Amino acid sequence: MAIETGFGFEQFYCLYFLPIAWLIVFLFKSFNPVWPQLLPSLKVRYPQLNNIIIESDSAPHVSGFNIQKLLLLMAISLFIIALAQPVRYTGVIQGKQQYQPVDLIFAVDTALSMSLSDYLLNNKPVSRLTMAKMLMGSFIQQYSGKHLALLVIGNPPSLWLPLTTDKQVVQNAVSRLTPFLGGRITDMGATLNLIGEKFTQTDNSDNSGNVQDAQDKVVVLISDGGTQVGSMSPQNAAKKLADKGFSLYVIAVGSDDPEAGSYDNSNLIYEPANLFMLQQVAEQGRGQLFHAVDSQGFTAALQLIEQQHKKPLAVTETIKLSQPLYPWPLLSGLIILLITVFFSGSRSGHVS
Repeated sequence: MAIETGFGFEQFYCLYFLPIAWLIVFLFKSFNPVWPQLLPSLKVRYPQLNNIIIESDSAPHVSGFNIQKLLLLMAISLFIIALAQPVRYTGVIQGKQQYQPVDLIFAVDTALSMSLSDYLLNNKPVSRLTMAKMLMGSFIQQYSGKHLALLVIGNPPSLWLPLTTDKQVVQNAVSRLTPFLGGRITDMGATLNLIGEKFTQTDNSDNSGNVQDAQDKVVVLISDGGTQVGSMSPQNAAKKLADKGFSLYVIAVGSDDPEAGSYDNSNLIYEPANLFMLQQVAEQGRGQLFHAVDSQGFTAALQLIEQQHKKPLAVTETIKLSQPLYPWPLLSGLIILLITVFFSGSRSGHVS
């Protein structure tokens, strides 16, 4: 909290009416307000009054009138000050920092090797794809960005879900991912090319044709780096994608230890995660490789990726703490007004 003290007015423009009231009085000197009579008129008979010589009976009358006029102006001035809402600032609270939403494009491997079970959950073996689906669903619930998309890394690859703001739809799409959905082997290079084609929007380019929003797209590739096919290597495709302004992060699932296959009961030949190839893909894609050795590592990787690409907005909301002071001029004006009315009523008696 940054402390800021001092006095001010919430409706400062009301103070412009102050000189108007005084100007009216000076321009119309014959202005004589009619006051209500608070006390009944008193008549006192004093026969000797005619024998008393009064040098000037106008001076007191004028003096009294000017005092009433001055008190009235003071009351009006205090009312105007009250309307301006004077406050005493006691501090400033910085509002919650607002960030530009981060769009995440998930590309999930569903090849044969993703059905290997080298994770343990509650002492039970869990496949790589099952662990990825479960942790992705948990992350999507807490996702603070705007758009999410989902692709299947396969041969050929497919766009499973375009960019959407509906988290429930994304969760349903993730839950429907199954092994061999994209085939037994994958073409990671073709998948990265498909991302560049589908999510590079030329309609948001400037006059020179340069894409303006591609640099805000973040690709999260979830794979174990299994057997690859295709005419373009994943490394070259990642570099091509990065040249378009994308940031490519890789989350490696599965163990790179050949002995970790002891957990697996699928009767498949165990294939460790290819961290060397995935590291090269992440480097060419201007991103980073995360190895999800457990559930905490997977979730932490997704949270770190989102955090790294949050961009603070130019305008941040601040809240000023203030103490209102308008009751004081308002109460003072009422007291002066009552004194003025009472003073006028008390002089309304007659002596004869």
